[in-house]
Amino acid sequence: MKPYAALLLLAMAALACTPSPKGWTLVWTEDFDGPTLQEANWTRVEHGQSDWNDMMSLRSDLVRIEDGQLVLLGKVNDGTGKDTTAFVTGGIHSKGKKSFRMARTEIRAKFSSAQGFWPALWLMPDAEVPDPVYAELDIMEHLNHEDSVYQTVHSHYSLHVDGDNPPHYGMGAIDRDGWNVYAVEVYRDSICMYTNDIKTLTYPRVEGKDYQFPWPDYPFYLILSNQLGGKWVGSVDRPEELPSELRVDWIKVYQWKD
Repeated sequence: MKPYAALLLLAMAALACTPSPKGWTLVWTEDFDGPTLQEANWTRVEHGQSDWNDMMSLRSDLVRIEDGQLVLLGKVNDGTGKDTTAFVTGGIHSKGKKSFRMARTEIRAKFSSAQGFWPALWLMPDAEVPDPVYAELDIMEHLNHEDSVYQTVHSHYSLHVDGDNPPHYGMGAIDRDGWNVYAVEVYRDSICMYTNDIKTLTYPRVEGKDYQFPWPDYPFYLILSNQLGGKWVGSVDRPEELPSELRVDWIKVYQWKD
């Protein structure tokens, strides 16, 4: 990278992620305080062909509300249902029910650790996105027994052109066995990621780069997923560590007007 370009990116990052003087306004809270999952807000993730959903099942024992918390489980398939996969996992999403544009999303969560376990909290556009535009925000992904999480922005540019200019992911240190709070903020000029209020990533808009910064153009819905196995996380080599568990205590969404 040329020196002046590097200085420009540093200056942009320093100015980015600065809230409006009016601040953020809380527009939605999910406390999971009812006896069952609220169908007005959430839909179960069905089995698919991608790494993140190829073990998904609609079995009733994989998603529950307990003590005001959402619990998503991953288990060895014991053959009690119709699933033919080696493992079965639970997940939910808010597509078509709850989505927000230009927002700060906070999630308080905890999870177990297991070889091949890949819990994730993420956002996808709740709108028709023209090819080749791609927009994904991974608020938290955890692998195996690591003491940190990944927080990532994905676009056509970061995936297929240049993921290092500017860097498109950060890592946050966590209490691996306790509760942690993960957050993302979407601005017109930047994306900011936080773990326990510590900023892990500032991803700036870079003018003149096609498909580099699509996020402000779309509302985003939530996906909360428990996954076992995949190319990134690896194999489930220790099934005795199961069931895997992802718990979500609350979700808060704030919006900001510039």
